[in-house]
Amino acid sequence: MRARPAREELAETTAVGEIYLRRLIRAQLSLSLTALLSFGGVFAGLPLALWLAPGVDDIVILGVPLPLLVLCVAVFPVLIAVGLLYERRANALDEAFRELVGGPEDR
Repeated sequence: MRARPAREELAETTAVGEIYLRRLIRAQLSLSLTALLSFGGVFAGLPLALWLAPGVDDIVILGVPLPLLVLCVAVFPVLIAVGLLYERRANALDEAFRELVGGPEDR
């Protein structure tokens, strides 16, 4: 019995092809949950930290309370960084999967 390329395994929905797809979906789900926990940690952690820090409400910068500045301005670079890292890793997962299932004509 000859070894079949991964592309054929996927096209014919064989057991091996299902394993390839399940592995890709599991990796994508893991990446998505990591990004979700990162976003959730930022959104839940900052208000909690500001609430637990007494006296922070009294600090005013340029007429705006510090907690409002932190929650509305300082959080965006973190969220953009998490989003960029997510996109980069998702593209790497997709490329690795494409290389795995790509036939000789794709290389």
